[in-house]
Amino acid sequence: MTSVPGSSEAEVIESLLPRYQAEGFDVYINPSPSILPPFMQEYRPDAIALRKDKKIAIEVVGSNTGSTQKIKTLQSLFADRDDWELRVFYASPAVSSKLLEIASTAAINESIQRIVDLSNAGHSRPALVMAWATLEAIGRALLPDQFQRPQTPARLVEVLGSAGYVTPEEADRLRAAIAIRNAIVHGQLDSRVGPELLDGLVTVLKTLAKLLAAENR
Repeated sequence: MTSVPGSSEAEVIESLLPRYQAEGFDVYINPSPSILPPFMQEYRPDAIALRKDKKIAIEVVGSNTGSTQKIKTLQSLFADRDDWELRVFYASPAVSSKLLEIASTAAINESIQRIVDLSNAGHSRPALVMAWATLEAIGRALLPDQFQRPQTPARLVEVLGSAGYVTPEEADRLRAAIAIRNAIVHGQLDSRVGPELLDGLVTVLKTLAKLLAAENR
């Protein structure tokens, strides 16, 4: 088991993505049962990494007392498997990690309008970053239990998709924007954000905002 101190489970998963992708793996976060092998139907890993010559199940555990028994159970599950490898990572959330407040519908709608205004004014990069912040705010309002703490872009999209709030096509559109969003927030200030990408994100945000308003009636 590899320790990744000071990270939430979602942050651990996101930190692993570049490593496995650079090694030629296709990585699936919260994989659906339809792509899991029969022996894994009673167990859903946090992620799987697939390559022609190798298949890896990734499990991230916290510091709770049940982790040790869970790891032993999973090790037994994979003990006789030559075609799959289990890799366990330990996440130790920061003590200061606080539950986040849920944004109001009015604040969300105002934020969407600001994104449109920024985009129309040619400020595409700030608009994209704000779009992701707004997406997380809407996600937290729709699914407060799942999104109590800060989320990685990948997990945000996967959970919204799994819950049926975004269609597979919308999820693909959001995933396509993740790499550009990550590049910008990590200092690649010359990253290009196409107008069609922003328009697609705004469309998704408006759709989700309508769903949120309907649920709050």
